[in-house]
Amino acid sequence: MRFVALAAAICLWAGAAHADEPLHQALQAYALYQTDITAMLDADIPDAAALDAALNRAARHDPERLTQGWLAYGALAAAQSPAWVNGVRSRVRSAGRPAVLRQLRRDMSYARRRPPGAEEATQLVLSAMAGDNARMNAIAIRFEGLGNAGDTSTWTRRTDAREATLHAPTTRTLAPEVLARLRPTPLTAAPLTEPGAFGGARFWDALGNRTSPAPPPLPWRLIAAHSASLDRMFTLAALMVVGASESETERVTTAFSDAPIQQCLAMQQLELRQCASVTRTPNEDAFCIAEHGYRAPSRCLQIAAPA
Repeated sequence: MRFVALAAAICLWAGAAHADEPLHQALQAYALYQTDITAMLDADIPDAAALDAALNRAARHDPERLTQGWLAYGALAAAQSPAWVNGVRSRVRSAGRPAVLRQLRRDMSYARRRPPGAEEATQLVLSAMAGDNARMNAIAIRFEGLGNAGDTSTWTRRTDAREATLHAPTTRTLAPEVLARLRPTPLTAAPLTEPGAFGGARFWDALGNRTSPAPPPLPWRLIAAHSASLDRMFTLAALMVVGASESETERVTTAFSDAPIQQCLAMQQLELRQCASVTRTPNEDAFCIAEHGYRAPSRCLQIAAPA
């Protein structure tokens, strides 16, 4: 009877975590960003109105929420690493859950440094982030090519409402069928073997039903300047694995606060808006989108380099 009661309690806890998990909530901002990227990778840009819409898409994401969503995605990807998740659970078995939680509260590097299996999880996260950076750079190349084209000179641009639309707050939600695929718990996806699975190198393309080749499974190295960001992802993931991401509110809030990434994204958003405010031709608009809408933000979020 005690076993049955314990199993029932675990099921109830898992259902509650599935509904209110803070990582799932934060992820939505990054998912909205990636769905915009998917839309722009293949969208027709036949006139100035379509270019204005692309400009608005690039400028409408809040840097703070985008940073938190990016960290959440990395954390949830790490939580799909069997070696590392089992390593965290082995630490709980050997040292006890209270001791592991104390370490997670005290040391942001503990989750990546101490449990076995961190290398597998690191490669998984870096591969996922490299795939996302490649998508951003692909858009930058696309709009740069549009800016170099000469057939936009006859497009009629609207400038009267541009300032207002580029600064207007947006309230958007994801479709229920999309949200349903953004609720992974530890070890419920298989990105190590399926590139289109959550955390895989082509997950966002698969989510948007977009055809793209699976990238080769290259080894990646962490860019040292962004090691703190990876530590934050691992801490968030470890809190989820031990079932404490809802109760450890202070630590989760701290882990979600990545000032260098947020400031970098905020600066590029400002640069994009300023760039768009002084352009005179659609070609120049396209260059603004390419550089400050996607290429520079890609550098902000780049934590992986080829090994």
